[in-house]
Amino acid sequence: MNFDTQLAHHPLFQTLTRSAQLDEESCDAIMGHGFLTAQVISPCPDTPEDIVQTLVTSPAATEAETEALIQSTRQLLVTLDGQFNDEHSPFTLPSVPDTEASLLESPLADWCTGFMEVHMTQQDAWLEHNEDAVTELLLPIATLSGLFADEPPFNKLSEQQDLLRNMADQLPELLTELYLLIKGQEPLPE
Repeated sequence: MNFDTQLAHHPLFQTLTRSAQLDEESCDAIMGHGFLTAQVISPCPDTPEDIVQTLVTSPAATEAETEALIQSTRQLLVTLDGQFNDEHSPFTLPSVPDTEASLLESPLADWCTGFMEVHMTQQDAWLEHNEDAVTELLLPIATLSGLFADEPPFNKLSEQQDLLRNMADQLPELLTELYLLIKGQEPLPE
């Protein structure tokens, strides 16, 4: 299932879209997709119940019942996990804008921000094995999120649009490598 189809048809993403329309600070569907992707890759993923509680912060914005959102989340996690294991239905991301607009202000940046939110709350577990390799694979996601754009070395990287575009183009492959590395949980030889 491609990215746009996931966003249009799953109750969790529909709820996140409504929440973001009511509250600019809420997680939107694109950020939620990044958050769920990181949960699939995570060595210690949150439960679907905890994910719904974290993402759906405005109960007034939801029409679906909590149990339906939990079931939708469970289904999305299985779908995303399957995309990392199925060459016929590869993992997809938000489209990278063709314009010269900054990637740090694009939907892809929002997706990366959602992903990084999970990593930052679970950082010790993510870095427990293969810290150098995990850190290297996370660098493009962290850079494209824009969360660290004012901090060295991200400030220099964030100014290079060609480099950012190259990072964006490589994200699906990097995410697959990260998935395989973390899910394998075996330290790489030194």
